[in-house]
Amino acid sequence: MRLSVCFFLFLFSHNLFAQCAKDKTVHVGIGATWPPYVMYQQDRAFGLEIDISRKVFQKAGFCVEFVRLPTTDRAIKELSIGLVDALPSSSFNIEREKIAAFTAPYRRERMRLFTHLPVEPINDLKTLFDQKMSFVINPGAFYGDEFDGHFQKSENKTLFAFVKSIKQRMSMVHLKRVEFLVEDEMAGLYYFSTYRGGNIQLHPYIVNDNPIHFMLNRERFSEQDILKINNAISLLQEEINTIIDRYTTSNT
Repeated sequence: MRLSVCFFLFLFSHNLFAQCAKDKTVHVGIGATWPPYVMYQQDRAFGLEIDISRKVFQKAGFCVEFVRLPTTDRAIKELSIGLVDALPSSSFNIEREKIAAFTAPYRRERMRLFTHLPVEPINDLKTLFDQKMSFVINPGAFYGDEFDGHFQKSENKTLFAFVKSIKQRMSMVHLKRVEFLVEDEMAGLYYFSTYRGGNIQLHPYIVNDNPIHFMLNRERFSEQDILKINNAISLLQEEINTIIDRYTTSNT
């Protein structure tokens, strides 16, 4: 396992001049390019989640190293076995709580539908699943209890495609290989800010609206550490909102 991880993990230190004790360095797992949350310029990671993670953990007394991981699924596995210490941009669910501690929320996330079809209002997702519509999603991501209920049904398994890159997910909708993409609203609209052409539309239905947390490896962080991180989130909330507004403004 550790040998295979070497092919996927790339450390991005943002504390090159800081001398941090080993127990004060937090390895934060981040995934593939997902603007505006995570982006890369050569080996440098930047974006909304990078800025927030750095501020929160440094405020709590830690140095930060970012660890690049290929998928959300893989990130959660690495967290569960201690190869990374924390994951940002995490939605809470019962299964995840079994393997990780959750911090206080630091922002909200809205999951939306993007489609090439004519937009017709719906009251629930059951309408789309009854029509056997197909979906492309990010492997390992959580899209809320309503979506997960349909996802877990064996008769729906053939309706899903799993693609780790938002560019490729958008492309599948644009090329009409699937009917719907389920995507974070800000990420989808940010992609539109650089995307030209095509016939993709934002559907009015909100799949899920929920708070976002850091997931923490329980063996790495004590209860006192978690309290410090939660306190940092509380003290930095105004700055966090400013970061979110900055990236939202860039999006629009």
